[in-house]
Amino acid sequence: MKDAPGMSNLVKSFGGVENLHRIILSDFFRHAFDGSGGDNFFDAGSCIDGRLTSAWNWCSQIEEKPYFPVFLLTGFTGFDGKEGW
Repeated sequence: MKDAPGMSNLVKSFGGVENLHRIILSDFFRHAFDGSGGDNFFDAGSCIDGRLTSAWNWCSQIEEKPYFPVFLLTGFTGFDGKEGW
């Protein structure tokens, strides 16, 4: 799969495999723990709940990320639990 021209071009568009890893991880760590996801202070919950809400929020918006096609090409379909994610 990694040798497929389309996959190679897609990964190169992000600056290579290592840079793509950095982009995905930095996006996750920047947004998955920022307190987002709750409509208000009460919905966000406690510190732990707020962080879980943020992580859930990030996961629910992954389809909007510029790197989402890479996930699809690996067989990823979502964080719904059916695939063990």
